[in-house]
Amino acid sequence: MIAGVVLAAGEASRLGVPKQLLTYRGSPLLAHVVNNLLRSQIDEVVVVIGSKAEQVLDLLKEYPVKVVINSGFATGQSSSLKAGLAALDESTQAVLFALGDQPLVDSYTIDLLIRHYRHRTIVAPYYMGERGNPVLFDRFFFTEIFSLSGDVGAREIILRHPESLVKVDVTDRGVVFDVDTWEDYRALQNYPGTS
Repeated sequence: MIAGVVLAAGEASRLGVPKQLLTYRGSPLLAHVVNNLLRSQIDEVVVVIGSKAEQVLDLLKEYPVKVVINSGFATGQSSSLKAGLAALDESTQAVLFALGDQPLVDSYTIDLLIRHYRHRTIVAPYYMGERGNPVLFDRFFFTEIFSLSGDVGAREIILRHPESLVKVDVTDRGVVFDVDTWEDYRALQNYPGTS
């Protein structure tokens, strides 16, 4: 089984509002991320929330996902990675970490990463030479992810294991586009994609 874990617990301090709930094409950003995962070959979707949990929880009620509230979200992204992993079934072979502010990642791209997955690998999308998200990790790396602390993401694991990295070239610019600033949000509104 391959699970998708959506990291959506952050405070969005640069925006000043919960970016998961910002609207894009009539739906909140997080709804697009969740729908893209649900349309893919991912077997289970877990959404890790923290900041503004009540509002985000309300949005997720209508989706067939497992919701985890990370009360320690303020300590950094590693706490959300670990909260997501802890919620997975023991039979989970691999996890795909997706970001809650990347609404443009196509389901086809997710399926492509899954197709390139092999035992003890890390599978990452590359758009025009730039590594993007989501990234898939075999369960071999779970213990190491659990050992992370502070405001670090799974990038640390990739840097430690370059020999395990499978680079997948994609044409999906959504893997390198996230919403961190109001400028990003304005760019999103003018994005020509179909997500």
